[in-house]
Amino acid sequence: MNFLDNLERRFGAWAIPQFALFIVMANALIYFLGQVRPEFIGRLLLDPDAIRSGEIWRLITFLFVPPPMGVFWMFFWLLVLYQFGLALEHRWGDFRFCLFYAIGGLATIVAAMWIVGGTLSNMPLNTTLFLAFATLFPHYELLLFFILPVKVKYLAALTWLGLAWGLVIGNGATRVAIAASLVNYALFFGPQIWESVKLKAETYRNRRRFRS
Repeated sequence: MNFLDNLERRFGAWAIPQFALFIVMANALIYFLGQVRPEFIGRLLLDPDAIRSGEIWRLITFLFVPPPMGVFWMFFWLLVLYQFGLALEHRWGDFRFCLFYAIGGLATIVAAMWIVGGTLSNMPLNTTLFLAFATLFPHYELLLFFILPVKVKYLAALTWLGLAWGLVIGNGATRVAIAASLVNYALFFGPQIWESVKLKAETYRNRRRFRS
């Protein structure tokens, strides 16, 4: 984490405090305005052609466009989004949480503007918030359908399978969107996962040598 430590020492003062709350409030506001004027949402999406025509606000606003769903499920979505974001914010601090979200957003922008050449949503980015939460708090339980308690590590495993399946059967845009959304996760957790894999491999080799 030396790279992240250096960034925090240099730019830590730029962090947005309570950014998790800001994300949720922005999603809620856009959802409400979209209910009043449905065409409003289309003006906020990450559309490369529109951005090149001067609608540069889309580079920011797309981050906070909520998924299309009913009011009840939107309330649940915002509640869960805030829960995950707040936990990460408390664990990492304001700067690293903002950086995690910013890197995912920037990777999505690069993918949309110069690789896919088409509109990409923020759903893969928001998915990485859940994956980061599940990595740090694997034994936390969510009530599936408000009844069945399930540890997030199992839901994360299903999410990883879904992403892998998307990479296998998806078109080029889908694959690029998934890969771009995981840049932030790889930066934050890649070294830790690599060290864990090496440790397990070394343990396995030692056991084989002991048995032989």
